[in-house]
Amino acid sequence: MMRSRFPPASAVSPATHDAQTGSSTSSPLLEKTERGDRREQSSLGRRERPSLEVERPRWRGYRPVQTAWLLISTVALLVILAVERRYSNRIPFHYPLPRPVGNTTFAPTSERQIPPYVHYVFGLAPPSEVNQFNFIHYLCLTSAVVELKPEVLYFHYLYEPASWYWQRFKDELARSEMTRLEMVQERDVVEVFGNPVEHYAHKADVLRLEALQKYGGVYLDADVLVVRDLAPLYRLEAVMGMESQPNLDPKLPPSGLCNAVILAKPYSSFISRWIDTYRTFDKTLWAKHSVTTPWDLARAYPTEITVLNKFAFFWPIWDDDSLRVIHRDDRYNFRKAPSLAPTWDAPFACHLWESAAYERYLSPYDPDRIHNRGKKHGPEREEDGASDENSFSREARRFVSDEFRQAWREAKAQGLVDR
Repeated sequence: MMRSRFPPASAVSPATHDAQTGSSTSSPLLEKTERGDRREQSSLGRRERPSLEVERPRWRGYRPVQTAWLLISTVALLVILAVERRYSNRIPFHYPLPRPVGNTTFAPTSERQIPPYVHYVFGLAPPSEVNQFNFIHYLCLTSAVVELKPEVLYFHYLYEPASWYWQRFKDELARSEMTRLEMVQERDVVEVFGNPVEHYAHKADVLRLEALQKYGGVYLDADVLVVRDLAPLYRLEAVMGMESQPNLDPKLPPSGLCNAVILAKPYSSFISRWIDTYRTFDKTLWAKHSVTTPWDLARAYPTEITVLNKFAFFWPIWDDDSLRVIHRDDRYNFRKAPSLAPTWDAPFACHLWESAAYERYLSPYDPDRIHNRGKKHGPEREEDGASDENSFSREARRFVSDEFRQAWREAKAQGLVDR
């Protein structure tokens, strides 16, 4: 019997029937073939009947979390660039700092960065009745010697004072075994980095920074009364205090840092940067480089300086209402924290603001009046305060010894001193 070359019908049938169970069994190969045929027919059908709808593009790999982080990073980068641009515009000086040079025998340690030196700049103008070394200056320099006990007091001058008070201070310091007086005759500062300097205050601004850069120590204006030791600050590299203004909101930043009190180690980075800003010095801008610039630098380089609040050195401020607090009232205590800031420490010093306060408040003081003060109230109170007890006289009289008072009386009788 000849065998057919075609398989039997049962072999190619898509399904075989099980008579006993009544179920159909499909071949996997045939099922795959049928699915392929259906897909092909469906595809042909779609080509024959094109759809009028536009197929929307699909974003493959869209990750919302990663996208959000990318946006946040971009915004943060823009903010950083904006801040950097702001300060680079305000402080366009980033010159290399000079290499430190040893000018003294002081060796900084972790316990003390600032050497035991005190600096004064005085006598840049020819002596006259207006700028002579007076009783207030004697009080302030004596307070620094008593409270700070410096090894050296550097007196930077162009014209040495000739008053009786200055000679008396030198004699007392010569007898002291604690502090040595070092007289440093300075040059007349007529220019800085090629920029003209005319006003005596600006000349003094330059000299004080040069002295601190070279020697380090504590710079004080001659009208700063020191009321307690600065020892807690000596471990720092540089220190300044905020300067406030009348009616300034305490929540707002200060108007600047006052340069009447500066502490710094030799060749402090902060002082070196500050000196370098004088490349852009403008003599028409009164307080730009002395008050505003150090505040800008402190914000740009906060790790190079410690900024204290306004009560540390410069309270009360220079307006009349504030000056009356210590010269027309006896309730202010230099030894305690101010009532306006009871949680802060007591002041280290008091800037007397001589240029604003001398005629009305400071000139009536003399060695006798500062001791012989009678407390008066109401209508008996004198407007000039010459005979009234007040906070300043109570604090300052401890720097006026009985020996000094007797010597002053004799000098006054001889016409060597007016007040």
